[in-house]
Amino acid sequence: MNNNKITIKDLETKLWKTADTLRGNLSAEDYMHVVLGILTLKFINDKNEIAIQKLIKDGLSLDMIDKSDLNAEDAFVVPEESKWSNILKKVGTSEIGFALDEAIFKLGEANPELKGIFNASYNDSVIDKTRLGEVVKIFQSDNLGEHGEDILGRIYEYFLGNFFLKRGQKGGEFYTPRSIVRLITLFIEPTKGKIYDPCCGTAGMLVQAKQFIEEKKIDANSITVYGQEFNNTTWKLAKLNLLLNGLSIINRNELGEEIGALGEIASDTFSNDQHKGEVFDFVMANPPFNQKVWWNNTLEGDPRWKYGTPPKSNANFAWLQHILYKLSTNGKAGVVLANGSLTSTTNGEDKIREQIIKADKISCIVSLPDKLFFTTGISASIWFFDNNKQNKEKVLMIDASELGQLVEGSKKNKELKNEDLNKLADIYKKFNNKEEIDIPGLAKSVGLKELEENNFLLSPGRYITINEQDKKDPEEIKKELNIAINELLKLMEESKDLELEVKEAIKKINID
Repeated sequence: MNNNKITIKDLETKLWKTADTLRGNLSAEDYMHVVLGILTLKFINDKNEIAIQKLIKDGLSLDMIDKSDLNAEDAFVVPEESKWSNILKKVGTSEIGFALDEAIFKLGEANPELKGIFNASYNDSVIDKTRLGEVVKIFQSDNLGEHGEDILGRIYEYFLGNFFLKRGQKGGEFYTPRSIVRLITLFIEPTKGKIYDPCCGTAGMLVQAKQFIEEKKIDANSITVYGQEFNNTTWKLAKLNLLLNGLSIINRNELGEEIGALGEIASDTFSNDQHKGEVFDFVMANPPFNQKVWWNNTLEGDPRWKYGTPPKSNANFAWLQHILYKLSTNGKAGVVLANGSLTSTTNGEDKIREQIIKADKISCIVSLPDKLFFTTGISASIWFFDNNKQNKEKVLMIDASELGQLVEGSKKNKELKNEDLNKLADIYKKFNNKEEIDIPGLAKSVGLKELEENNFLLSPGRYITINEQDKKDPEEIKKELNIAINELLKLMEESKDLELEVKEAIKKINID
């Protein structure tokens, strides 16, 4: 196989190029689905070739390889009509749309689990066939199958961040960066049992959890994944993502009945829990930050609100309580939320937080660095829960806000490096072994009494000892403050000038 392994930076450059190629008579959402389908087809082809090469190397001849062999290598059967080489032959002709539709149809025939997951409508007259062929050519020499990331999730997130959010969709669908998922997996160690994500998006957390397990040389069959997603398009992508990464979309309950790993339909987790009655050994979640629209009257008196009814205008504490409700007796969870949830005193959120703390469910709070997310600048933290806490009536506070480095090739996005992640995981392990933690500027174990004295606020910076090296000279602080004030005054003056210019421009407009 001569395909080159593509980097994330190259991928983003090419995704912009595809959007530029298709931009015109298609909406952003339309060309996102066009590109996702083409890249999925390419991904499946690349994974198929990698699997075949491995199986041949293991001693099987080409005619001996069947579907079960390919599935064991997280790959699918690719019929002749679905092969990438066949698609490339149609580039530059009016048949490219039909060829792509046929490729997807035949792929579904050969692999029933893929049927109906992504749309086949490339032959639609609204799609310019010359431009469609150009999109295929953009990725013709790239190898997507060897990529270590949750590549489908990254592609979806790229379109969300660069197109949908710019046209006013505030969403809340954020791809969870690999380093955050890795931090959660290092802390809760989901190596055996049932893993659940109640707001799974494209199932990136579940996929990355499997990758973590494989790195530990543990059989991935030791875990069963479950999730739920509200958006129908995203739900289909999540199913596809699980399949592409060798995870089952059909599980069995305790009665032996088949149940969908992602539920039977896309639906709201609060109003239509697709996994009612199920409890989970691990929960990993990145709920929509500060979700405003979530409440309906059927949720009044819901048994999940054990620690207090969440405010109708913000779902942060609804997500936390749903997750706690779903945890098994020894269950553990890692939940990413906006920093406001740590200190909010509005609409009774402080009372709910107090009750959760008093119930001794929280094992650790980690304040994250900024710029980790690709589509939002909101500061975030991770809440860690443990129903079998070893260090009773204490919470480990970690301030990781000064950690992290810029992603290679990026000027705006950071990531937590492995040395940072391992360092934090080591601190957490010591805390669970009942060691007293007090690392200036980074971490401290805090008792229930101290939390109560601070009105049960959970911002780590409030409790962690200041590192002497980080203390600033009062004169230096005064100097920085003066610079900030001068910059603000300058911006205010510029704003006044701009306002006058706009008024003058409006006056000149001649409306008949």
